[in-house]
This record gives sequence, structure tokens and C-alpha cells, in this order.
Amino acid sequence: MRAGLLAVAVALSLVPVVSGCQVGPAPPGPAELRTGPPPWNAPRDAVSYVDKAGFERLPLDFKGPAPFTVTLTVTVDGKPVQVPADIGVDRIRAEQAAIHTHDTDGLISVEAKTKAERPTLNQFFTLWGIRYDARCLADACTSLTVRVNGQPAPWDTKLPRESVIEVAAKH
Repeated sequence: MRAGLLAVAVALSLVPVVSGCQVGPAPPGPAELRTGPPPWNAPRDAVSYVDKAGFERLPLDFKGPAPFTVTLTVTVDGKPVQVPADIGVDRIRAEQAAIHTHDTDGLISVEAKTKAERPTLNQFFTLWGIRYDARCLADACTSLTVRVNGQPAPWDTKLPRESVIEVAAKH
């Protein structure tokens, strides 16, 4: 009988230890837009950035009804900036945004839930965690130019199907 009581006492003494352990990933950190110079990596806790950019969190294997890609090149003071893999992808929580990158080749995958949904360049930079507005890319605020297929475009342009977008900023 004593051995049984001892076993119960030991088991009960472990309850606070076991119940204090967190199950699953830690809560994501806040989405903060960076203003320092490149290089800029993809945010690790992407779900915070997915929320900040106004996207629904989608499963990693989601494919929209009409997926397409956009090629993005970014330069600051004439120097190329690498677009990292996994922008808009949260591997810890197995979720992604409707727009995201898979590799460092500058291809943005657009896998929106509807054909009518047209994400913007501003949303992409929010996913990347970079300050981006009509004047600035991070801390480069002297001039900002955006070109889509070689033609001038607004800073918050929609991401046209199979296009090439160039963003150039200067200090």
C-alpha cells in the first residue's frame, strides 16, 4: 500500500512541471518594419507579418485558383539586394501568405484565394518586414522608383501576372 501511495505522490508532484510546459510553437513576435540597410532576411515569425499585411493565413500546401509569379529586383544606391527565400512563409506554424517566395531568385509566387484578389507591392514589403512607402525603402529616402515591365508605376502597384518589377531606392 505504501508503494502505491508513494507512486501517486510522485506522479502528483510532477503535475505542475508537466502542465507548465508549452505545447506547440511559441507565440509569434510582433511584426516590426526594419529601417536599416540591407541585407534583409525573411522574418522568422512570418504569421505576424502575414497579419500586418492584411492576408489570411493559408496552409503551406495551398494553391490558389490561378497561381502566377512576378519577378522582383531591388537595388539600393545602385547595388542589388537579394530577395530572400521564405518571405511570407512561416515554417514553424506551417502557414503562408497568398504571396511568398520559395527561393532567392526574386520570384514571388502569387497564390491568392480568388482570381479577383490582387496583392500589392506594399503588402509584399510588409511581409518582408521592410519599411516601404511612397518615399522610402527602409532608410533609403532620397528617391524611390518603381517600374513594371520597364514602365514607371506607382509605389503601391498591384502585382501583375508574369511581370517584372524593379524597385530602386537611393539614400
